[in-house]
This record gives sequence, structure tokens and C-alpha cells, in this order.
Amino acid sequence: MSARRPAYASKTAPCIHSCPSGTDVRAWLVAVAQHEAYGRTPAQAFEFAWRKILEHNPFPAVCGRVCQHPCELNCNRKTKDGPLAVNRLEQFIGDFAVAQGLRVQRHDAAQASDKRIAVVGAGPAGLSAAYHLARKGYAVTVIEAAPQAGGMMRYRIPRKVIPAEVLDRRSKTFSRLD
Repeated sequence: MSARRPAYASKTAPCIHSCPSGTDVRAWLVAVAQHEAYGRTPAQAFEFAWRKILEHNPFPAVCGRVCQHPCELNCNRKTKDGPLAVNRLEQFIGDFAVAQGLRVQRHDAAQASDKRIAVVGAGPAGLSAAYHLARKGYAVTVIEAAPQAGGMMRYRIPRKVIPAEVLDRRSKTFSRLD
């Protein structure tokens, strides 16, 4: 008989570790897949998933369309029954949120700051920085030289990959930060 006992090792799931935006992929997928166990309707589960994604990634509808989904390459389910189509699910969740008119919330309105911040450039990085700062209560102004926000998402990625209406809907969602 061995004196060795198994020990719990806290590790990041391979899908989360592989996600370029650091999204907790497993948490939002479980919330959707097991919505009944959590006492949620599918719509409530989709909203929960959207809010979970937004903790790290302000562009689920866009990223779902362009992400190379490295999470799927490292998915634990890959050898059992195949990886989940995370990018397609993320795209669906992002489109659902826009269609439902869901609004982004600040982390804590009580922590609103009187500091103003300017972000130069309305590409993915600039918009992401502005988004996270605004959610923390900062007054953010985004300065962009191009006629419309989006940077490479709008001006470099073909419209068949990211339709203009997806970018335009996302801009409206950003402007309604509660």
C-alpha cells in the first residue's frame, strides 16, 4: 500500500489558457449547457454568458467571426468526441446580446472617477482599453483619425468576414455603457 495520496492541483483549463483574450471559456459554456441546473432560461443563460465574456473581451460577435480558436486545439474534449465550436458559440452569444439590446454595465458605479482619459485610436486595442476604463468609472474620450471606429476590424478584414452592421451594432452598444 502506498503512502502517497492524490492531491488537488489548481490549474487553468487548457481552453482558457489558450484564449488570446483570456476569456473564461469553460465558465460561460457550462452556464449555457447547464442552464436548467442553474434555474435559468436559455435567454438568461445567453445573457450570463455574454456578461462573462465581456469581463475580458468586449467584441464577442467580432471575435467569434475572426478568432482562429486556439481554445479548440487544446480542448479536453478533443480526443473524446471533438472540441466545441467555441468561436461560433461566441459569435452567437454576441449577436444575441445585440439583438436583445443588452447593455454593458460598469463594474461599480460607486467607483466613478472624475479623471478623464483620452484614448488615441479606435481600433481593437484602443476600443478595448476605452471599454475597460469606462467600465471602471473613468470618463473616456476616444480620438480617431478615420471616419469610423474599428481600425483593422473595419478597414482591413473583409466585410464578408465581419459585416459592417456587426461593427455598427457594436459601436451603439459601446455608446450605451450604463
